[in-house]
This record gives sequence, C-alpha cells and structure tokens, in this order.
Amino acid sequence: MVKKTDATPAAPEPTPADSGSVLATLRQNQVGGLLAGLVVAIAVGLLLSVLVPSDPNVLALIVLGLLMAFAVGFTVRLTSAHRGLTSQAVALVVTALGVHLMVVTGMVGGGNETLQLLGAEGPSFGDALLAALATPVVSSGALLTGLIAVLIVGWGDHLER
Repeated sequence: MVKKTDATPAAPEPTPADSGSVLATLRQNQVGGLLAGLVVAIAVGLLLSVLVPSDPNVLALIVLGLLMAFAVGFTVRLTSAHRGLTSQAVALVVTALGVHLMVVTGMVGGGNETLQLLGAEGPSFGDALLAALATPVVSSGALLTGLIAVLIVGWGDHLER
C-alpha cells in the first residue's frame, strides 16, 4: 500500500503586526509614539481646559498638569518600541504643547465675572483656542510637566511579556 501524505505547507505563525493590533502598528512605525502622544495631548488638553479656573489657582493647575503628564508619558511609553532620547524628547515637547493648550484655552475662554458685570462677553472657546495656538509654548509649568513625562517614559527597550 502506498501511503499518501498531505503536501500542503503549514501556515506561518501570525506575528503581532499581522494581527491587526493598533498598538503593534504604532510600535512598528517610527513616529507612532509621536502620533499617539500628540493625539492624547490635544484631546486631554482640550477636555481638561474646561476644568481650568478663570482666576489663577495654582493647585488646580498643578493637578491638571500632572494629569496631562501622566496621560502623555504613559502613552509615549506604551507606543514606543525603544525608549531613548528620542522618545523622551517627544514626551517633553508633546506634553508642553498639551499643557499650553489646556491652560491658555481654559483661562482665556472661561467666563470672566468682570466682563459679565459690565454686560459684555469674553472670548469664545474657538477664540481661546486660536489664542493658544498663536502664542509660544514657553512657560516653566509646561516644561516642568514635560520633564515629568520624560521620567515616566524612562529609558531602555520595551519588554514584551
């Protein structure tokens, strides 16, 4: 008797990139960490800008800045395959941009009580966002929260578990 064997080759093992995972795709892309960090910084910054008080309150700004640093830092840490100077620079710049958008949009776009007493209105949210985009990102608070995000990103290769 002749024994027949199946001559079809075995299917290759699927890799994480073939699985269609967004995280795997971001890790393979050179600018994946930058893209994810920028999306998180802008989204969280604009969402948290509603919570920024119109009168300067240091504790509120510190807490909101720390929330931004944690969100962006962990996003860049998770989406970067290699944690090095480049990932840390991305976290610093993107966090500073997010904090700047949050603070300027929140402070400029808030309801101003003095203007309301006079019967006038303050700038709208759109005008406040344009003011945030038009002003430079140079403040010690934005840079300090960026440094916190750099510490969260860390150093060394990303370990798969």
